[in-house]
Amino acid sequence: MESKIGADLSADSMRNKDDESFVRNLLSEILSSPMNVALLAIICFLVYKIVRDRTEVPSATFPKDTEAQLPKLRRDFTVKELRQFDGNQSDGRVLIAVNGNIYDVSKGKRFYGPGGPYATFAGRDASRNLATFSVVSNDKDDYDDLSDLSAVEMDSVREWEMQFKEKYELVGKLLRKGEHHTNYDDDDDEEYISQD
Repeated sequence: MESKIGADLSADSMRNKDDESFVRNLLSEILSSPMNVALLAIICFLVYKIVRDRTEVPSATFPKDTEAQLPKLRRDFTVKELRQFDGNQSDGRVLIAVNGNIYDVSKGKRFYGPGGPYATFAGRDASRNLATFSVVSNDKDDYDDLSDLSAVEMDSVREWEMQFKEKYELVGKLLRKGEHHTNYDDDDDEEYISQD
């Protein structure tokens, strides 16, 4: 019986030594190459981010969107008036015109606000840019009637306009030269604002 116990103990110690040597060999292999160390660091960081994002509880003391606190804005703008709403002013409001309608995209400030990937659209008529898939700043001071766009490009503008209507608050319309501002009541429905 003692020999059987001794054999079991020696077999366990051999497995432990094999496990230790496997772990040592694995660590030695990983740490021997700077590329492996870099990949291990990236994997650890990504696992940390995944775990942290899943366990992080949103703070109840701070509102998620500070832009939601901005008062509702209902008015028409000329191209020049629209320029001041690029997110750089004190309230940080961001307005964008699409197909003659102006939308308050302040809640999408990380995209359209200063430093965002589409910051060149802020305070501007983005219709031509959206139709041509361009992020180059539109610095025209005159109303762009989009009459030179192809049918496919105009369809693209209309699709973008539908997305903006669904996601953002409609403010008013972009005025052509000679058009007058509309006086909106608080009860005015968004359906009354449309491009002629």
